Amino acid sequence: MKKIKLGYEVGTGKEVFIQKSHLIVTGVTQLSGKTTTLEALIKRSGLKAVVFKTKIGEKSFTQGTEIPPFFRDRSDYEFVKSLIEAYSKEKLFIEKGTLMRLAKATSGQGLVKMKQIVDEVMASGKDLNDRKLNAMGLEIYTRLQHNLENIIPQIQYSNLSNTLNISDGINIMNLERFSEEAQSLMIQSVADEVLKTMKDVIIVVPEAWKFLPQKYNNPCKRIVESYARQGATNNNFIWIDSQDMAGVDKIPLKQITTWILGYQSERNEVKHTLDQIALPKKLKPTEDEIMNLRTGHFILSCYDGVIRVYVQPVWMNDDKAIKIAKGEIKIDDIEAPDNLVPLSIAPKTTESKGVELRFDDSKIRKELIELRQDFFNKIQELQIYQQNQAEKIYKLESEKQEINEEEIISKLLQKMPTPQNNGSSINKEEIISEVLKRVPKQTGSRVYEVAPLEMIKKKFLEESKNRVLEEIQKLTDDAKKLLKYLESRAIAVSVAELVSKCFGYNSSGGSQRKRVNDAQAELQFINVAKRDSQSKPKGALKEKIKDLLLVHEATNDEIEQVYNHILAEML
Repeated sequence: MKKIKLGYEVGTGKEVFIQKSHLIVTGVTQLSGKTTTLEALIKRSGLKAVVFKTKIGEKSFTQGTEIPPFFRDRSDYEFVKSLIEAYSKEKLFIEKGTLMRLAKATSGQGLVKMKQIVDEVMASGKDLNDRKLNAMGLEIYTRLQHNLENIIPQIQYSNLSNTLNISDGINIMNLERFSEEAQSLMIQSVADEVLKTMKDVIIVVPEAWKFLPQKYNNPCKRIVESYARQGATNNNFIWIDSQDMAGVDKIPLKQITTWILGYQSERNEVKHTLDQIALPKKLKPTEDEIMNLRTGHFILSCYDGVIRVYVQPVWMNDDKAIKIAKGEIKIDDIEAPDNLVPLSIAPKTTESKGVELRFDDSKIRKELIELRQDFFNKIQELQIYQQNQAEKIYKLESEKQEINEEEIISKLLQKMPTPQNNGSSINKEEIISEVLKRVPKQTGSRVYEVAPLEMIKKKFLEESKNRVLEEIQKLTDDAKKLLKYLESRAIAVSVAELVSKCFGYNSSGGSQRKRVNDAQAELQFINVAKRDSQSKPKGALKEKIKDLLLVHEATNDEIEQVYNHILAEML
């Protein structure tokens, strides 16, 4: 396998080559020269490469062919699980079984179909097996619905390409306008497509701490691991760009054979860097050496050994690179030429009568990028405005007062004259009926006619609400505080969490736990809290309200209004 020229050994000026392999380049951004190193290695490798721009205003990789964002929709369990975990920044537990059944039901149909089924379940109140949702099932589907609602719009309305065409050299995929979760989806889709259908392609994973995190899941982690294990067979390689290694998942790092370690300024990260150098402790560089590496100078640790090397930029000639490696001239005295392409599109080249003509369309490209960014900013502003207007309309409708027909009738009877003894009489029922006909009907809220059954139901609804309020108002301050915390969490929580997060204790001794248990006993006594199978407390206020109101045929909106009203009273 042909090797790739990296640069020159510091001190001797001897050429340094590396094997074509999976590699990682680390170092402080803007000060170590990571991007220049990757750009030079890609061009000297002779392979195709896909790089991703993920930060707005990012200046890395200024030369290459810009390709459209690529995404292939999926709804398999592992993919959706990692996607939701990346969005929520927490691991799924109770949702796993439900998510597996949803993935099976939507096999090959994508995330939108999965969201449609979740919406149908929430609307009908019955799960995929046509069984009525219990409190736990409702919790699971509510969380899944919320996560999918926030993820899908980012990929549904972004005009993404469903074909991946990779040109020779560097291919730049601009993902600046997308959220971190959407970026993860596209990087995963590209790596999966290349692994399955292409050869001789390098995938450059940026910001490894973000897309290959150690503490939680991400759609990129699984495919990068597969790419690292299987890709080299077809001359496909993963190159990782990371400022540091502290938060990077260690499973894909185990497949890395070439480590190009640059300048670090923080002591703990220097120690992480030294741990990756395959030398006895006495022969390793010192911490001060790592903290004093200049731009473009790296410690190369690979199968062939450990070398301190100056990486030759693609635009620098051999003579200057050797002199910098030997220390004869300083890197600060060398400036990159001004004729480098400033944007992510290579100049178009045409030929006329044997003379090469170069057209620099960088200004046009820059304006197009700015217009595109401005367009998406305006769309976002419009969405926020629409949401604010919808909230105001809802608030106005919810504040409308119902007409109290009983009060109207009472006042009308008071105004009516007393019948005289001349034998004439007044038909009160007929007058009341005529008045009620002229009372305007309201929109947005129910108007009760003079019907005994409806009025009875309405009174019972009001009495049920007042009963819950009275019970809560009689609680101690600790019990009220605990109820607020449980309702805000909406899941079962441990006593240890309640001690520290709800009541603010630094330790969970006997007296602190007793305070929590006493408050919890109060809530259980009036059925606004309960324990799960692991004896963890959970709020049950809405369940109590449902039990009280459903017997009177209350609608879901009425139940929700009572629930929100009681929460407001608690505040």
